[in-house]
Amino acid sequence: MFDKTPLRVLAAGVNWNRETFLRRLVEGLAEAGVFVTVATPHRPVGMPARVAWLPTPSWDSNRVTRLARLAVLAARASLFRTRDVKVFAKSLRGVASLAERLRQWNQLLPYAGGRWDVIYFPWNSLAIGCLPVFDLGCPVVVSCRGTQASVAPHNPERQQLREGLRATFQRAAAVHCVSQATLRDACDFGLDAAKARIIRPAVEPALFCPPLGTRPDSGEFSVVATGSLVWLKGHEWALQAIRQVANGGINVRFDIIGDGPGRQRVLYTIADLGLKDRVRCLGWLAPDEVLRRVQTADAFLLSSLSEGISNAALEAMACGVPVVTTDCGGMPEAVADGVEGYVVPARDAGALAAALMKLARDASKRRRMGEAARARVERDFSLKRQIEQWLELFSQARRMAPPS
Repeated sequence: MFDKTPLRVLAAGVNWNRETFLRRLVEGLAEAGVFVTVATPHRPVGMPARVAWLPTPSWDSNRVTRLARLAVLAARASLFRTRDVKVFAKSLRGVASLAERLRQWNQLLPYAGGRWDVIYFPWNSLAIGCLPVFDLGCPVVVSCRGTQASVAPHNPERQQLREGLRATFQRAAAVHCVSQATLRDACDFGLDAAKARIIRPAVEPALFCPPLGTRPDSGEFSVVATGSLVWLKGHEWALQAIRQVANGGINVRFDIIGDGPGRQRVLYTIADLGLKDRVRCLGWLAPDEVLRRVQTADAFLLSSLSEGISNAALEAMACGVPVVTTDCGGMPEAVADGVEGYVVPARDAGALAAALMKLARDASKRRRMGEAARARVERDFSLKRQIEQWLELFSQARRMAPPS
């Protein structure tokens, strides 16, 4: 049972326009009666009436602007919540650099004076930078997503992140993990499994759904991938697999939707493998256009080296598209090999190609797996189910608040 009084949740660091999975979570919580405040530098466009905005100004501006803005934040915080200012001041005493101290004041002061039942950090990296917020007496819930516990802590240049993970895990009222695999990784860095809660990603089946009628038969085997162009997504192995599929006599077309720092590397690999006539690197597209291209694809390809559980793959499954995925992270928790698609070893272009060719040569198999994928999302990954789990988690965290 949930508490009768409406929950007040602060969601910190939500990129409203780009992080659509977080936007859907906020909107779902608001529809369920939660008063949500979104802390972000820029006012979100299209916020529901029940959602408020807390400006968190960035430090990326000229010196005069930064200092003037900081003065306003300090005056407001001192007027409405001097106790919070004292908490922050105590935590920043050990910061020797004046410039760094001012930057941290700019990051922390927006949180002073707020009244919420729970503070939620969707990204553990932001929580690490806001550790003094944990001392305000409000329960804090932190999300632990794929790479934050599986990849980044192994970077020898990010020792501070390893230490920060342990600190946030220890001080959080609860820690959300997106998959069982993420939970296992997080436990290696100090997470007590007793305070962890697995809430897997979700999609709205009414929005992500198969197209009306039958999929068009263009004579091509259409494969699509969506996501940032970064090395973790393993695009080189995907492209090698597409080359092998084409060499096997399949008229394959591969659309890559997304952009990022690895774009030049991806474009070079396309040219190097002679795939310019088969692969389109489309960059970022509008959500409606992404949905259209996924709905009309024959297969969704996820060649990642690390994932929590891919939202993009779940969206494709909801559209009735079979998924070929690597066995990274929590993906085997979402796709059963041979049921909703195929699960193959990471860094194995041959295995990816073999799975794709099975689908290319058997339209009835594509249809059966697509139907199974849709049913799996409706059963285990619906947004309604996820919102209920978040309501329960936030309600439990609220009860952990110290007496005022």
